[in-house]
This record gives sequence, structure tokens and C-alpha cells, in this order.
Amino acid sequence: MKRIVSLLLVGFTFSLVAQNLTERTPVSFATEPSTIEEFKAIQVTTATTPEGAAAMLVLAMSMYGKNPELGRKAVTLSVLSKNRQKSNKPTAVDGVDLGGSDSYLMGQLDKYKMLPNGYWKGAEPANGYSPSLPLTVETFTNPYSGDETTGKIKLFVATKGASSFRPVSVEKDADGLWRVKEMSSLFVGMMPAK
Repeated sequence: MKRIVSLLLVGFTFSLVAQNLTERTPVSFATEPSTIEEFKAIQVTTATTPEGAAAMLVLAMSMYGKNPELGRKAVTLSVLSKNRQKSNKPTAVDGVDLGGSDSYLMGQLDKYKMLPNGYWKGAEPANGYSPSLPLTVETFTNPYSGDETTGKIKLFVATKGASSFRPVSVEKDADGLWRVKEMSSLFVGMMPAK
């Protein structure tokens, strides 16, 4: 058993070195919010950093897995305001909804049932994508990620469900919070649960 754990640790370390990744501060949540108001309150304190923005998207995706209506609204609030569109549809939150291409991505969460939990620390195919507690998101940068002092940066979200970590681009929004600009890589399939 020690040999297997050692091999996994060496493989994980090699993967980080091969991708030339640098770890950012992990972001943890004690629980998932059950209302959009709770989500907004968490976002105000968490999305003050680029990794906080990525974690808020992962949290929103996880919420979608349990309550698609609430999760879609949370994903909408996780996306950069200029990427949203005005809407009075039932799926809208605060008068806005996801734009066309981002809206398409929500269907991927229905298609790939492991995605809502696939980015939490501890979630992997072998355990049916059951996350460790507290719910934690690990992100990384590489030499080409950019400089967050410019108000935009690319992060790589850790997952055990794919051969490499998934990129997500985040930007500082008009209200000073960081939000996701480009997230499509987080919505592609993962290895099936075993």
C-alpha cells in the first residue's frame, strides 16, 4: 500500500513539474450555499483573488449538480459581467443570464455527471468523485499565465479526472471582484467513475 501511495505521489509531482505549474493558495468552503443570497455573500469574501474566482465557479458547478436552477444562477454570477446578457427569463438572476456559448456549457453538466464534483480536492474516479471535506479547490499558474496585476490571469484547476489540470481565465470585474472570463475547459468530460 505504501508503494502505491508513493507511486501516486511521484506521478502527481511529475505531472506538476511536466506542466511547469506553481501552486496558488487553495480555497475551501465549509458547506455549499442553499440560496443565491448565500452564494453572493460567499462570493463577496472569496472572489477577491483570482483563485477565489475559480473556486466560486467550481462551487457554482457543484451547486448545479444538486439543484440545476440554483446552480445556473450561481454560474451566471461567477462569469464576468460583460459576458452576461440582459434577460427576464426564469433562468436569469438580477436581470442577467449566461450568454449563448456559456449557456451551452450548462448542458455539459447534465451530460457528464461527474463534472459538478470533479474539481474538488479528493474527488477522483476511484471514489465516484466524492470530495474531501472541507470542499477545497486547488489552482496553479504556469509561466504563460500572465500577471494578475494587469487584472487578468489564467489558472489551472486541479482535477484527478483528467490527465492534466484544466485552464480557466479570470479577470477583475467592474465591482472589484474576480470572475471567470473563459471557462469552457472545465465543462469537457472526465474519466468515468469506477
